Amino acid sequence: MKTDILHKLMNWIDHNRYTVLSIVLFILTMGAVVAMTGCESTTIGLVAASEGAPPEKVTRSEFQRQALLTEKDFTVQRLQLDMQSAAFNEEVKAFNQQVQAGLEDLQRQDEFKQQLLDTVGIVAVGAADGSLNPASLVPIGIGLLGGALGLGTSADNRRKDKLITDLKASGTA
Repeated sequence: MKTDILHKLMNWIDHNRYTVLSIVLFILTMGAVVAMTGCESTTIGLVAASEGAPPEKVTRSEFQRQALLTEKDFTVQRLQLDMQSAAFNEEVKAFNQQVQAGLEDLQRQDEFKQQLLDTVGIVAVGAADGSLNPASLVPIGIGLLGGALGLGTSADNRRKDKLITDLKASGTA
């Protein structure tokens, strides 16, 4: 009786060679499946590791981290653009207000000139006809005085507004 275990094992393997081969193939296949499914999935990252280098392959958690950081950067950029847009809109609004104030001032000056010409015309016609009544010149004088006061007050207010705006811009107000 032989007690050589290795010899008995080799005889058994030789007798059942396809069974042993199928078991070995099964073990190798399962090892490959476990190795492939056990590794974390990777994909190309959103951000390059260094300037000028292509993005590297990253895992799911790193990809999600990169996505969150990029979304944060986009949000910061959007907020900066919103602030720039608001500042631009304020500049345009201030410019439009200056244009409107200038046009209104020109309109007041033109109206005053027209009123002055009308008044001088009435006085000249009255003097030429000989029907000029000095008492009728009092309301005309009061009207001209009111117009002159209006122009003076308007100019003074514009000067004060400019001074206040300049003080606010310099930050001393």
